[in-house]
Amino acid sequence: HGVPVTVLHAGSVKEDCNSYWAQGGVIYRNYRLKEKDGSEKLVDTPLSLVNDIRIASGYRGALQRNTPLEECHYDASLLLNDPTSSKMGQICSTAGVNWNEDAAWKLALEGPTRVRQLLLGPQDDGAGHTSTGCVVPFDRTTLPTAGPDDDNDGMGKESPEDNTVLSLCLEASHAAPRIIHHADCTGRAITESITRAAAAHPLIEFRGDSIATDLISDEDSDGMVIGAKVLDKNTNKIEAAYAVHGVVLASGGLGGIYEHSTNPGGFNALGSSVALALRLEERLNSSLPGESGITSDLEYVQFHPTSLCLPNEARFLLTEALRGEGAILRDASGRAFASDYHPSAELAPRDIVARAVFTESQKAAADGSDGHNAFLDMTHRDASWLRDRFPTIHSHLSSRDSPMDFTKEKIPVIPAAHYTCGGVTSDLSGRVHGSGGQVHRNLYVAGEAARTGLHGGNRLASTSLLEGLVFGSSVGELVAGVVSDD
Repeated sequence: HGVPVTVLHAGSVKEDCNSYWAQGGVIYRNYRLKEKDGSEKLVDTPLSLVNDIRIASGYRGALQRNTPLEECHYDASLLLNDPTSSKMGQICSTAGVNWNEDAAWKLALEGPTRVRQLLLGPQDDGAGHTSTGCVVPFDRTTLPTAGPDDDNDGMGKESPEDNTVLSLCLEASHAAPRIIHHADCTGRAITESITRAAAAHPLIEFRGDSIATDLISDEDSDGMVIGAKVLDKNTNKIEAAYAVHGVVLASGGLGGIYEHSTNPGGFNALGSSVALALRLEERLNSSLPGESGITSDLEYVQFHPTSLCLPNEARFLLTEALRGEGAILRDASGRAFASDYHPSAELAPRDIVARAVFTESQKAAADGSDGHNAFLDMTHRDASWLRDRFPTIHSHLSSRDSPMDFTKEKIPVIPAAHYTCGGVTSDLSGRVHGSGGQVHRNLYVAGEAARTGLHGGNRLASTSLLEGLVFGSSVGELVAGVVSDD
């Protein structure tokens, strides 16, 4: 679109971001799984995904829209709620959870197209075929038969080249297998591919070791954001970086401030975008101390149910995909306990599973010892398959001073802060809203830093990477003038 872009990153490595460490996968769509009634109806529809997001969010009210919609651009004519409302959706009267169904519909309707546009190659009807195109090496599987009537669960569209399909797995609270993945390091594969393509683009510049300390606004034009003050870690000097087309906040969430967190160290997940937004609003609204609508629902921090729990060691994420592939939660005596808390057992929404794991961990072991009492068990699965499917986890456990083998032993787990569901208040196009719904001109936000209302107090597994793709793309198209700013 001819818009020059400067990417500021606090670390020295371009790929150093939270997305890099995502293990599980990214939501796509299962185009093969049909209803069992003999019809051609797909199990995996945009409506089914929206409902899964609603359930996982903790929103107990009914959907506002129950009529099916097919993949499309989610424009203003489809909106269910007032886009200028500070609530960004509806508040459930029973659960008190704030959730925006419009954001869920946008993700469900635009998601598959964005995945094909930005992550897939021509083998899967994707656009990543140019020299700088991004083609992520997602796992594939071979169909036993390749006929049009093949009803093979968990598989996407067939490739005409080699009769293979994208491998789609099931994760907790999903109605169908719809997660594409690259082993257990999907975030790394996506980040490396996208960064490589971006770095090769002549209009994109990366500036490392650069920390944004404040946003710069034009005091004479309603506080329009025109750039940022940036600390150069190499020179220890702060300089102004001006932005003609706007500033996008995309530094991730704030889960890293917790003692027990799955987020990596460094500058990731420290709430940088939230801090920059709050400092801007405080400066612009100095006459109204304490009144700030530029952030919303910051208490909505999701805890992942299963992080590695070992004394004097940082928490390490044990992906949701483990439970999707059959991992069982057990206490120290070997009793499976997840079904005590929800009929879906290990595949219940994350907040329910996290509470179950925490509750069991607080109980004394059956033998009366003070040992840990919550474990993840995959020992019933084939050892070779486990090591191939989850190489990152296998490498982490086996490289410890006291190696562990998750193919032979139960792994101690505990919940840990994982994802920020609240954040900088944003509409569905990524524009930042402040007090009273005021739009901060030239300021945008995307990904975990944003609060669009897509998530409630909890979120559906594997929505995070897709959220970045869908809403980040909307910001890009808005700034480039591809869509109208209305």
